[in-house]
Amino acid sequence: MSEFENKKNDQKNKMLMPRRGPRAGMIWLLVMIAMGVMLLMTKSCDPDQPDNLSQSDFEKKLAAKEIKSVELTPDDVNSNVYFVEGEYNKHDSAAKKSRRDYYKSRVVMSEPLNTALKNSEANIVIQEAGSGFWNIFFVSIFPVLLIIGVIYFISMRQMKMNGHGAMDFGRSKARMIPPDELNIHFDDIAGADEAKEEISEIVEFLRDPLRFQLLGGRIPKGCLLVGDPGTGKTLMAKAVACEAKVPFFSISGSDFVEMFVGVGASRVRDMFDQARKNMPCLIFIDEIDAVGRSRFSGWGGGHDEREQTLNAMLVEMDGLESRNGVIVLAATNRPDVLDPALLRPGRFDRQIVMDLPDIRGRRQILDVHVKKIKVAEDVDLDVIARTTPGFSGAELANLCNEAALLAARRNKEVISQTELEDARDKVNYGTERRSRKLSDRERRLTAYHEAGHTLVALHNEHCVPVHKVSIIPRGQALGATYLMPKEDVHGKTKLELQADMAMSLGGRAAEEIVFGDISTGAVADIQHLTGIARRMVCIFGMTDKLGPVKLGDYTSHPHMRIDGPPPESLSDETAREIDIEVRKLIDAAHNEALQCLTEHRDQLDKLAEALLEKETLSIADIELLLGLTPPEPPAPEMDETVIVPETVTDADHADA
Repeated sequence: MSEFENKKNDQKNKMLMPRRGPRAGMIWLLVMIAMGVMLLMTKSCDPDQPDNLSQSDFEKKLAAKEIKSVELTPDDVNSNVYFVEGEYNKHDSAAKKSRRDYYKSRVVMSEPLNTALKNSEANIVIQEAGSGFWNIFFVSIFPVLLIIGVIYFISMRQMKMNGHGAMDFGRSKARMIPPDELNIHFDDIAGADEAKEEISEIVEFLRDPLRFQLLGGRIPKGCLLVGDPGTGKTLMAKAVACEAKVPFFSISGSDFVEMFVGVGASRVRDMFDQARKNMPCLIFIDEIDAVGRSRFSGWGGGHDEREQTLNAMLVEMDGLESRNGVIVLAATNRPDVLDPALLRPGRFDRQIVMDLPDIRGRRQILDVHVKKIKVAEDVDLDVIARTTPGFSGAELANLCNEAALLAARRNKEVISQTELEDARDKVNYGTERRSRKLSDRERRLTAYHEAGHTLVALHNEHCVPVHKVSIIPRGQALGATYLMPKEDVHGKTKLELQADMAMSLGGRAAEEIVFGDISTGAVADIQHLTGIARRMVCIFGMTDKLGPVKLGDYTSHPHMRIDGPPPESLSDETAREIDIEVRKLIDAAHNEALQCLTEHRDQLDKLAEALLEKETLSIADIELLLGLTPPEPPAPEMDETVIVPETVTDADHADA
């Protein structure tokens, strides 16, 4: 049996052993504290306590012959002071004795007291010096010390069981996962063929390193997975460890930095020490930007602890000590903030981009997730794939889950196309708000607004095709026009951008034509078309007057979208020219929308009335209502490797 299998069996045996969680320790601690408090309260509040007599009361009772016995214990500090304990005389000897039949006192020995003791008929006993201290110790002090010791013992034992001993804060929090427990393979990851092909070299090296070493090749020491949230970076790392059948150490970047200085660097060193003992293995650091931010960049501030942790990681990844057989995988969606020393060859040699899936990738991802739910046989996943551009794998999984929840809520046995499309709209625009009561005027205004968008898109060949239109409120919108692109588009022409702007102003133009007034419903449309116009002028160079010149300082950031240049980067004259050109583009789009809707006013009224009646119209309903016949698509060329429906054209299939 190999050393790795022995370690794996030991780990499984430890997992099977019963472990007490932190809750059990807290319960024992509370029980012991409660017992101690009850003991002290019992001693101090017990009504059946011996009488505590003053010296004068003791002498009076002694003279009255009410004292049966006297036990004198000298004080260690003052020899003339005695602690007195004893028992009263009881006339009824058959009665049961209680603590009230005893007394205690503290007296100063004098000649009259000595004479009174001799004349009394009490039984007098004199103890040795020092015995009073031990009585006090065993009665009062020792129980308290015993309780404190038991509490301390239980607390320390619990901390050791949970791995939180006094010196364990510098230990790594990385969890070693055996490959047979991951159960994730490359076949389970869809829509990332290029990333799987690029990362498969690491799997081949871990399986057969000698083949690469004989040729003098060196496997990358580190691999950085870069991509938007939800694209499957963590899933890809697990698949690599499972395919390579090596131990997998998993940790988050935030687990390194704690409140104690130097803990992060210590944990980095401990993590790599554990990895060297289990070579070959994989270390996966999720969200590495939490600890690998660029030093002195101003992004993360001047946190010395984070810099110490980063320095320790840089040394461990490519330092004096060799660590062949330990490959570091890391994931982040913020590669722009990572330190350059971390990204150089020799540390993270390779960056693998996990892109958002295209049409074919989205279809493959949907095929994976629909296997886990019950769908109808007539469900068309190609429609869902075409109408979800920009969706990540996690969002598509959420879409399938929402469709299952909707079908269960509607008491259906299988999930139909309706549930999938409703789930898509819910993820995109929010839940239907049928409870929102709109007045007849608002419904009519919304119907003409959405009809204006739809007609401009239908009568412009450069617009994205319409999928359906609805006036059911969703989220903050009172209605929406849904578009379905034929293929994934990575670049647009000037005519397509102008058509998009005209379609955005179709709703506002319809309000002007029908009502002679405008509303606030076009606020999102105005924001959208203004961004397009400004980018056409400042970035794309699509104006004759300013030409192909980049104007303004546009920062490329994955989570920031800047629609216009900062004013300080341009002269006043150039900024004025930009505003003029933007205005020209918007006015041209507005005039195009007005002209289109004026020419097809009868279709605008038909479409608006149909929306008021049915609330939602598909593209088939719209074409039937308006008498439009869509052009016949060219016959598709089937690909032997991928089965596609007959409705998908060859161009769609190629770009997908």
